[in-house]
Amino acid sequence: MPYNIEVTCLGTDQYALLERAAAGLNGVQDQFRFEVTQVSQREAGLSFRRDEYFTEEVWEFLSEQRKYGAPRQFIIAFVSRPLASERLSNLFGSHRGKDGLAIVTNSDSSQYVKEDERYCRYYMVRYAMSFVNWLVKVHDDDERADCYFNKKMDKRQIALSMNSGNICDVCRSAMDNPPEGSSVHRLTDRERLSLEAMRLFVSGDYPYSLVLKGGGIKGLAFASALVELGKYFSFNRHVGTSAGSIAAALLAANFKPAELQKILEQKDFKDFLDARWWALPFNLVFRKGLYPGEHFRHWIAELLTSKLGLQSEVRMEHLDGAIIYAARAGQGALTYDSCGPRRETVASFAVRCSMSIPFFFQPVKVDGRLVFDGGLRNNFPLKRFLDSFKDAPFIAIYLGRPDNSNQMNVVSSLLDIVVDGEERELVDNHTRDVVIIDTNPIGTVDFKLSKTEKDFLLAAGKASALEFLQRRNIELGPSTEMVSTARAKTEALRAEVISARNEARRRRWKRLIFLVLTGLAALTFWWMR
Repeated sequence: MPYNIEVTCLGTDQYALLERAAAGLNGVQDQFRFEVTQVSQREAGLSFRRDEYFTEEVWEFLSEQRKYGAPRQFIIAFVSRPLASERLSNLFGSHRGKDGLAIVTNSDSSQYVKEDERYCRYYMVRYAMSFVNWLVKVHDDDERADCYFNKKMDKRQIALSMNSGNICDVCRSAMDNPPEGSSVHRLTDRERLSLEAMRLFVSGDYPYSLVLKGGGIKGLAFASALVELGKYFSFNRHVGTSAGSIAAALLAANFKPAELQKILEQKDFKDFLDARWWALPFNLVFRKGLYPGEHFRHWIAELLTSKLGLQSEVRMEHLDGAIIYAARAGQGALTYDSCGPRRETVASFAVRCSMSIPFFFQPVKVDGRLVFDGGLRNNFPLKRFLDSFKDAPFIAIYLGRPDNSNQMNVVSSLLDIVVDGEERELVDNHTRDVVIIDTNPIGTVDFKLSKTEKDFLLAAGKASALEFLQRRNIELGPSTEMVSTARAKTEALRAEVISARNEARRRRWKRLIFLVLTGLAALTFWWMR
């Protein structure tokens, strides 16, 4: 049965931090369920204020609190003031594993660990192991300093254990082989896997899910953002809609972010406009879209086939953890999952379905029904992802300003309104896990990008990813100077793009006015004859 571990606060309200920490650990395994104290039972703990906490006093208080409410077998308490015991001062944590009690302080922890959420997770995992087997003894062996059970007399050694996720051979043997006749049980396979998953998550080696928003041509910015994110995170699930489906499919086919950037940077996106100008009215009226989109589908198919080395067409099941969304009238979202629904579908066809920008690309048919751009239902598929994978660790990339105030032409603006939907609240609720890339003034269907416009999108993706990493307080993350330089480059390119577009707009107006005046002059001349 799972271990239900209550996480509580004493003296200072840190529940928002602990909720995030607990949700992350709950999302990677199922044998240890961390839940913060119920709101109705928090007052006593928050009233237990001390300038310095002593372990024996805390054990007495927690034991008394167990008498109230639901059974509270395991409790980890967090405080923000110094912690000491009868024998030691300046502790970061202590436990009475046999009694199911532990206490942690994050007072001064920022001197040794930058990420407060990660620090809390570390101690949750550390004491979960002592709840399972309280007979494993701590050690003070410098050769095993990166072990979770090391005493950490030198507080800098905390980072060693957090980064390694290691349990030394001696402690691992003690965990797996409790003494005969003791009340401690041998770890089950699921408990062992759950503990390993949590340690991997704390160390940063556990793979995340990647959720990518649609946005047409603006998806170029994904590539440079992922180059930076890939230095600190790995991904084993790729979820995307529309432009996001392109990146999701290619990444799931084992293209590296740098490869993706090179491919998109070199691609002439005008190739996707695969219809003659004189055919456009006919296509729009009778085929529900201006362009067939066949060049796009063949391009994706060729990339996937060459990368995976297959002779036949690449199907969704050949991809490593890809989920792609399209939309179908009357049925809502249409899901193509490499491990689930429609996994036998040809991958390039699934991407083409998701990339059916309304009125721009002709919709395809599935089971006799028209399929439209996935953005019509799930342009930012984060909610659908969370509904399916509750608490799973993820990073999402959102294209466009959160306030939707992009400056672009009327056609692009209308398409963005149709495709984007109401997403700002979703972004606001998950700001810590969302990279927001402001792509203004580039629009969804600006397929005729200049080199400067491509450079701008790539610069915007990089700058936003660096800002995200800095906001997450990542250990050994980008410096303030690096972030500032990337943002300055982005804004300089944005200004250049806006200026060039304004100049092009003025030239178009001048040509139009010249043509109108020339026509009026010719008409007047003809009339005066």
